[in-house]
Amino acid sequence: MAPSLLFKLLRKRSVAHIDANGKRHRLHGSTRVHTGMDIQIPTNIVLPQSTSIGTRGSVTSKSQFVQRQLPVLFENQALSVFQKPSGLPCQGGSKVTYSVDSLLNNNSAEQFRLVHRLDRGTTGALVVAKTRLAAARLAAAFRDHEISKTYIAVLCGVPDMPHGTINCPLLNTGPTMISLNNNNAHEEKNVAKAKSAITKYRVLKSGSLGNSRICVVALNILTGRKHQIRAHCAHVLKCPVLNDSKYGTE
Repeated sequence: MAPSLLFKLLRKRSVAHIDANGKRHRLHGSTRVHTGMDIQIPTNIVLPQSTSIGTRGSVTSKSQFVQRQLPVLFENQALSVFQKPSGLPCQGGSKVTYSVDSLLNNNSAEQFRLVHRLDRGTTGALVVAKTRLAAARLAAAFRDHEISKTYIAVLCGVPDMPHGTINCPLLNTGPTMISLNNNNAHEEKNVAKAKSAITKYRVLKSGSLGNSRICVVALNILTGRKHQIRAHCAHVLKCPVLNDSKYGTE
């Protein structure tokens, strides 16, 4: 089974462990499994088929198509580092035609494994493992912050302080994340559901775009929450990411 399909089933709560008493326990992506476990998956799965990729009037090799979509920045026997473009999600889902996972694993003899992710709208270096051992070690390195990730963003406006650390919990409302502040942190239900989120930022350059002030910032996240950078910049710094349709209108 392709990793993309497995993760999709896990997100949909369709994979479970059946214990000795016949009780069903939902499995998560972080759940450890071992030999002898009774794992239940849906029986009506339709496995995706690799399709030929072509241009008008001629068929282009799949490897060339993938190379155009995902240029290789670095590669060895254990891993590859690709330049992920904006608009391409890392994993498949509803209404997703192409993803990094499907492009690599449906059009290559190698079995690539995602060890971290970038948001659909983010452009940047994406590390992908080629072996199970490399995947385990890289995933642990990302989890334990042995690998440093720096994000560069253009913000609307300029923060009051040129650098700092944002330590503000985030509440997942579904479509968006809400940064808990003095206006809503007193609500007990919000505090109980919110998750800690820490972002470090540093203004690299500031200037003007038309009649508006903008700046370029470097950001490092110490936690990996959904929309963390976008929510912290918009709600805490009051400087949303430029052209962010979800958080920039607030």
